Parts: sequence; C-alpha cells; structure tokens
Amino acid sequence: MRLVDRICDVLAVFAGVSLVLIMFAIVLQATLRTFGFSGSSHIFTFSEYGLLYIAMAASPWLVRLKGHVFIELFTAVLPNSFTPLFSRIVSGLCILICVFLVWYTGEATFKAYRLGDTDMRSLDMPKWLLLGAMPICFSLMAVQFSRFVFGAETLHSGEAGVHE
Repeated sequence: MRLVDRICDVLAVFAGVSLVLIMFAIVLQATLRTFGFSGSSHIFTFSEYGLLYIAMAASPWLVRLKGHVFIELFTAVLPNSFTPLFSRIVSGLCILICVFLVWYTGEATFKAYRLGDTDMRSLDMPKWLLLGAMPICFSLMAVQFSRFVFGAETLHSGEAGVHE
C-alpha cells in the first residue's frame, strides 16, 4: 500500500500544480485580450483537458483521506454495532462501481487507441490520451476503498456533522 500511497500523492501534487497552472494561463489569456492581443487558442483547450486530469488525479488521494463528499446523517442514526458493517458494505459498493468504471473507461480508451480517434479542437489530441487517466485512477480508487472494507478503519465515522 505504500507504493499506492506514493502514486496517489504524486497524482495529487500533479493535480494541484495543474490547477495553479490553469489559473495562471487563464489570467494570462484574459490579460492579453484586455490589451488587444489574441493570446493562444490552445489555453482553453488545455484547460478543459486539465480539468479532467485534475479530477481523476486527485480522486484516489481524496478517497484515502476521506475527502470526498458523503453524508454521515444516515450512519449517525444507525446502531453503533451496525455502523462499521454498513460502512464496509458501502465501501464494497464503491469498489464495484470503480471496477465497472475501470472496465468501461478501459474499453473506451483501447477502442479510441485502436481506431485512432482524435479530439479535434484548437489542436488535435489523440482521444486515448484523454481517456487513459480514467481506468488508471479508478483502479487506484478501488484499491483505496478496499482499505475501508478490509482494514481496521471504516469510511464512515457514524457521527453527523463536519469532522475537520
């Protein structure tokens, strides 16, 4: 799990750096347009692509930290003896969903690669390059959710409210 944690940490740093770069690129583009320059048409295209990569790259790290949005209101009213089992069942369902998404996005990625599909915007980008982050990151999310099924810690605390 240490290797998975390091990979997730690197992906989270990548997501954070990408978010900052996108912000600066958009500010630069707006500034250039304000002063009458055309700027680059690629900035918005890369920003769109970057948002997909940011969401995918940060997700496994967020699962590990329990940083995703979930509601504890229901688990707060469950009996304390049932809360861990319920949490493990929910985490197991999350694993099944992630595994399905690994399969689905993996199929889409390989199909795009095999057919040579291209996403045409201000520049032509191989579609498999855009989709490729999805099966990788959904796999990492499934591994992270497995901690809450098989490990000592559960995903839910059983207490309603914000826990920071």
